[in-house]
Amino acid sequence: MNVYITSTPEFSSDVLNEVALILNQTPGELEFISSKPLTVKQYSLAYPKMNSIETIESLTFDEFFGLCNKHRIDREIPDDAYVILMTSIKNHKDWFSAFNERNIFIHGLEWEYYTKKDAKFGIAYQVLENIFQSQIGLNINDVDSEPNIHMESIGCINDMCMNKTDVMFKVRTAEICESCVKRAIEKKVNPLVLQHIQESIDNLRTEFVNSYKLTAAPLVVHIDPKRSINIGDKKFEIVALQKVLFIFFLKNTQGVETRLVCDHQDELIKLYKEIRESGLEEKIKRMFDPEKGADPSFDSHKSKLNRALVRLLGAKLAEFYIITKVEIQDRRYIYKINLEEDYIRIDPKN
Repeated sequence: MNVYITSTPEFSSDVLNEVALILNQTPGELEFISSKPLTVKQYSLAYPKMNSIETIESLTFDEFFGLCNKHRIDREIPDDAYVILMTSIKNHKDWFSAFNERNIFIHGLEWEYYTKKDAKFGIAYQVLENIFQSQIGLNINDVDSEPNIHMESIGCINDMCMNKTDVMFKVRTAEICESCVKRAIEKKVNPLVLQHIQESIDNLRTEFVNSYKLTAAPLVVHIDPKRSINIGDKKFEIVALQKVLFIFFLKNTQGVETRLVCDHQDELIKLYKEIRESGLEEKIKRMFDPEKGADPSFDSHKSKLNRALVRLLGAKLAEFYIITKVEIQDRRYIYKINLEEDYIRIDPKN
């Protein structure tokens, strides 16, 4: 599947080419092609306001998709290929990006602020995100009723990120949550396309994670007999289910395969009862099957736990304690906390 990457005339051609280069570093079903941008004159034939591009404050989604179609027609790009339009012009909703069928636009500025990395990496992630969303038929015209748009960030590619700084959270997790994978399967998305997207965001993740150079030693995390948590001299207050996950992964420092976490329900239930003697088994079961109840899913609790750790410790130090997904071999992953056992103290329960 061909993906043509271009831009509006004022946007940096160097960034355009670098984004295509980054994306092509991961081989797969998608081929990313740099497509020479149209000139101001060419665009202005269809959209006269482009003749004074420097005075444009913003464009509507329809106008951006019209520019994509103008590029598609002039460059004779087939209907089954994607056109990605990078631009420094804001859109009227102030979104990072949006898609309409196989036309996509991406706002290419300010990524250094939101991700603390070169803009090309954030833009490359947006390319993959929008292709995935278009493949699963995500309804971006009604975000409140679209079940696979996560208004509360959970670290999934389909997080809405109304608070734009949350984008760093999802690019560093590089995850597609179970619900969104299920949606892709139901929509019969080509498995090779899905695999290429997942492998690409996994590779991009290393760029964002590596931006944090850990120079300090970790602090000892102490779980007392009452199951209160201290990290160094900081008391870590979280809700019971998040506490269960944190202690569970501290006890399983070797990690647990992502698809097998739900098989540890007995251990999770035992931990829940240590924290709350009146704890109900259904609380844990709902964590893995939210359709049976109102409790947030495992992904949601994991994400909230990770965010709480970042708030308490800061991004650098939190890297030792957050639950991360690690590839152990071809397409097999584990969840684990990257903390050595020497820094973990868990007292027996009274």
